[in-house]
Amino acid sequence: MQATLQARPWLTDAVVAALVGLLGLISSPMVSFATASQIVYTVIVFGCCVAMLFRRRHPHAALAAMAVLLLGHLTLVDEIGVFAGVVCLIAAYTTQTRLTPPWRWVYLVVVYAGAATAILMSSAPAIGEDWRARTIVLVAVLAALTVAALAGVVRRHARARYEAAIERAAILEAQQDAERRLAGVEERNRIAREMHDVLGHSLNAVAVQAEGARYVLRTDPEQADRALATIGQLSRSAVDEVRELIDVLRTEDEAVSTRPAPSLRDIPDLIGTVRHTGTTIRLRSEGDIDTVPGHVSLTAYRIVQESLTNSVRHAEHATTMIHITVGTRSVDLDIANGGPIRDATTADTGHGITGMRERAHALGGTLDAGPDPATGGWRVHAHLPWSRS
Repeated sequence: MQATLQARPWLTDAVVAALVGLLGLISSPMVSFATASQIVYTVIVFGCCVAMLFRRRHPHAALAAMAVLLLGHLTLVDEIGVFAGVVCLIAAYTTQTRLTPPWRWVYLVVVYAGAATAILMSSAPAIGEDWRARTIVLVAVLAALTVAALAGVVRRHARARYEAAIERAAILEAQQDAERRLAGVEERNRIAREMHDVLGHSLNAVAVQAEGARYVLRTDPEQADRALATIGQLSRSAVDEVRELIDVLRTEDEAVSTRPAPSLRDIPDLIGTVRHTGTTIRLRSEGDIDTVPGHVSLTAYRIVQESLTNSVRHAEHATTMIHITVGTRSVDLDIANGGPIRDATTADTGHGITGMRERAHALGGTLDAGPDPATGGWRVHAHLPWSRS
């Protein structure tokens, strides 16, 4: 029942109005149209019940109506009943729950003043002519009004805390939703970079191998066969990696991949996939690559992979030098080819170098790519740090 009343405020107001009306029916004077005072009292009871219905939605109008009706009760009805006292208590409570300063205090002062005036001016036998008894009644009534007002203050603070909690929950939900969307965007960007690296390297190597196989097909069938075997190996490897990336998109499970992520240990195998293109590749490594964390090693591998792809595409048959230096908290990559690039105007306009920079920046590192003035070729240098606990 309490939950229903809280969920439907209008129902709460209707219940309060009904209880007030019932109290007016059983209080003195009797609700009737027999005498003038009874008619006035009936109108007062009915008007207060109607005001109770609107005290939540229109508190100013409801409290003003109660004040006018109780003033009529004070001036036209000799007896002060329980009904008038209960209406004053509800009015005091409402001033603190539904009004804002300064009206909250103005209406409360009016309630106090009206109740005090009614007690002091009343000629009811229950109060008597003794000023001490009248003072006791006055203090008791004012104390009851104070308790009602304090109950309203407590209720207002509780409602404010509840609304603040709801607002914080909404803000938190919005932040979490934004974080989920951002995480989705970052994941799509990551997968896009992976797709670019995998397909870019594999398809470029396949294209070069296919051109070479076609060129030597009649003069050197054995070399053509090796090139075709390399094409098959590259194609299968690319298909497997692309399938794993697609599986990541289809599921929320981060552990869908059954293959280990490539690392610096796989650089020699990566070089082997492009040796048959006629590109001379020399690898030099310093430091223990096994000490490099997995995510840093994967980033280094992808940067080397993209650099080799660009070398095959833009500087075919040029000698490419790969220098890997592993430090205590960082790994440095230096990839340079020793010949002029085929198209210098487009070498730095694709997504490959942008993707490499994004990978390096994600680790807090740097990546520089551009023409090498000493050789006329292309040089990529990356610094990839990591922290140790």
